[in-house]
Amino acid sequence: MQLLKDGGVFIWPLFVVSIIGAAIIAERLHVFYKVTKKPLIEYEVPTEILMQLRTRLTGLQTVITIAPMLGLLGTVTGLMRCFSLLGDQVGGYRPQEISLGISEALITTAIGLIIAVVATIFYNFFVARLETYVQVYNSALEQGVHDD
Repeated sequence: MQLLKDGGVFIWPLFVVSIIGAAIIAERLHVFYKVTKKPLIEYEVPTEILMQLRTRLTGLQTVITIAPMLGLLGTVTGLMRCFSLLGDQVGGYRPQEISLGISEALITTAIGLIIAVVATIFYNFFVARLETYVQVYNSALEQGVHDD
C-alpha cells in the first residue's frame, strides 16, 4: 500500500494494468491447460481451437508495451516535480520533498518494468506452447498422409 501512496498519479494506471495482465494470464493458463490436454487433431474444427488459444494474447502484448511507458511517465512527472521544487526554492529547498519526487520516479519505473517482465515471460510461454501444439498437429497430419 505504501507503493500506491508514494508512486504518484501514474501508479494507479500501473495498478490497473497489472490487474488486467494478471487476469489475462490466469484466464489463459486455465484455457491452455484445459484445451491442450487433448491433441489438436482430435478436435473437429482445429482452427476454432487455435483462435480460442490466441484470444487475449494481443491484450497481454498491450500490457507488455504500456506498462513500461506508464512507468516512464511516472519517472518524468516525478523528476519534473523535483526540478520544480528546485526552481521554486533555490534559496532554501527541502531535500525531503525532492527525495519524494525521485522516489516517485523510481517506484513507477520499477513497477512498470516488473509488470512488463512478468507479462513477457507468460506471453512467451503461451506463444511457445501454441507453436508446439501446432507443430505436433502438423506432424500428425503428415504422418496421416504418409500412412495412406
